This record gives sequence, C-alpha cells and structure tokens, in this order.
Amino acid sequence: NAAALERVVAQAAGNAFYLEELLRVLAAGEGGALPQTVLAMAQARLEGLGSDGRRLLRAASIFGERFWRGGIVALGGASAHEVDARLFELCEREVLVQRPESAYADQVEYGFRHSLVAEAAYARLTDGDRALGHRLAGAWLERAGETDALLLGEHYERGGERERAAAWYARAA
Repeated sequence: NAAALERVVAQAAGNAFYLEELLRVLAAGEGGALPQTVLAMAQARLEGLGSDGRRLLRAASIFGERFWRGGIVALGGASAHEVDARLFELCEREVLVQRPESAYADQVEYGFRHSLVAEAAYARLTDGDRALGHRLAGAWLERAGETDALLLGEHYERGGERERAAAWYARAA
C-alpha cells in the first residue's frame, strides 16, 4: 500500500541498502515492525536465514567482503556439497554474489552484496571461533597462493599465531 511504501522510503533516508532491505521486508508481508537502523536491518536479514546459511556467512566473513568456495570448505563444518548448496541459496536470496573472476585459479570467488552483512556476520562469531577461523583462513590463503604478506600476517595475528604473523609482517616490510 502507498502509505507503507512512503514510510519505508522515509525511514531509509536515502540509504540504498537500507531501502532495498526494507522493501524486502515489506514485500514479504513483514512490514509491521521494521528495524530502525541499518545494522539492525543487517542483523534481521541474518536471522531470516537458516542456521546453515548463518554458519556459512560467519565463516565467509573471516575472509572479509570476498571469499572463495575452497576457503569455506577448508574452514570446516560442512561438506563441499553442502557448501555449494548454501552458496547457491544465498546467491538466490541476494545475500551473496558470485564474482565473474577469481583471485585464485580454480577457485570460485564470492562476495557479500553489502559490507554491512559481512560485518554483522563477523560480529556474531565467538572469540574462539574468530581466532580459529583466522588461523585456518591464513593457512588456506597460503595454500591458494596468496602473495599479500600483510594480509597473511593479519590473519595469523588475529588467529593468535604471533610468530607466524611476525614472519609475514617482516616479509611485508
């Protein structure tokens, strides 16, 4: 209805991501209680996904705004087939996008449609899961051929592997 549409447009206040997500809520018939902030909208979007989808997004967020199918499989918790199914579903739901090119040969690259969703997923990781995830991500990136020593150093530092991080930071310097 026109009044609900006007309310959504006014609430978005020019933020395209927020407007798009508010329209999704409205189209799904859930327009009664709209989230009041962009971050709340991203959190609500995550809540609307199944637990497997949320788990995959948490793992993906360790890599940042872009990540790779093989990296998600390496972080564990699901088979390659399950990862493929979740990636397909999350792309269909327009949470993720498959990128036309990948930084690594033989790896399908994906990205979050919006950085706020990546931030919201990352915020839901426990400290222990975050540290383990960064250690595993650093190791996978090394195997994949990552040459950015600073990036690798950051993953290992966040993963609590200070000596390994120091070696990569020294290489970066």
